[in-house]
Amino acid sequence: MRSTSRTLPAAVSPMPFLDPNSAAVLRPNLPNASVVTVNAKVLGLFPTGFYIGVDAYPWGQQILPVLGPDALQLPTGIQVPQLTAAHLGELRTEMPATITLSTAAAHPSVERVETANLCCVIVRTWRPSRVEPLDLLGPQRYSRDVVESIRERLIPGRNDLASRSFNLVRALESGIVQDVDSCVHALLGYGPGSTPSGDDALCGIALALRRTSQSVSRSRQQSLLTQRLSNIAFEARTTALSASLLRAAVEGYCIPEIEHAITDIACLGDGEDDSLNWVLANISRIGHHSGHDLLTGALAVLTPTEELTLVSPLEGTTHADDS
Repeated sequence: MRSTSRTLPAAVSPMPFLDPNSAAVLRPNLPNASVVTVNAKVLGLFPTGFYIGVDAYPWGQQILPVLGPDALQLPTGIQVPQLTAAHLGELRTEMPATITLSTAAAHPSVERVETANLCCVIVRTWRPSRVEPLDLLGPQRYSRDVVESIRERLIPGRNDLASRSFNLVRALESGIVQDVDSCVHALLGYGPGSTPSGDDALCGIALALRRTSQSVSRSRQQSLLTQRLSNIAFEARTTALSASLLRAAVEGYCIPEIEHAITDIACLGDGEDDSLNWVLANISRIGHHSGHDLLTGALAVLTPTEELTLVSPLEGTTHADDS
């Protein structure tokens, strides 16, 4: 029987894994060392990869997804094309691990991830999908009929997710900071799972604002949301995985399926049911509800302004539970 190699080549995302200004685990080692090895552990396994966690911050862990060839291309992860079920079968949750980082650049870059049974060595960088602003020479509006048709077919993880998302968009339009903060906190950490529905919707809002940021008003809203989110310690309010994806979304990074959906919706016209079905089929493969939750948030931004109607008041507390 052919043996399974325990040392695998990998590709790292350009997104920083640890912020040296905030990561307590790094500060004692900087700026003297060019390479730092930090203790970590396997936080979880899934069919196409696993999660490594570091107790990096006073308020919680930082997570690094290690992605096999069939995994969703999470923008914060490292890609390991040769990772197989046999490798994953030798890992266990809570298994000790180490992460070696190069500190030569402004942000530490992952060089190696190692457990007792597996070593992933970075040999190159990969480029995550990124939502870019609409081309000024391209379509300038999203069709209200297309947006409404998609919204009617979405099944988000929480019944009031659309109203919470619309409330945040309204608050951003008003520019009232207190209202923005209230609506952000009504979404942050709202719902169960490793990426709560409210977090996914918040990612969708951030991505759609970037997509439409050629508009002066949307650009201002994007700047306001980015500024307010920068004041929040995400790890204290939600899961480590969701916190990392929120930071990525603020910079426009996401999985390819969401980037394609947000981009393609602008090109769809009325009656293009096959294309619409293709978009919905792709996002439906993302988690239990995550694809629908992300697009629910995005559509709150992409809805033509005159179509935004007053929505119901926020329900629950700013720390909504999962019941």
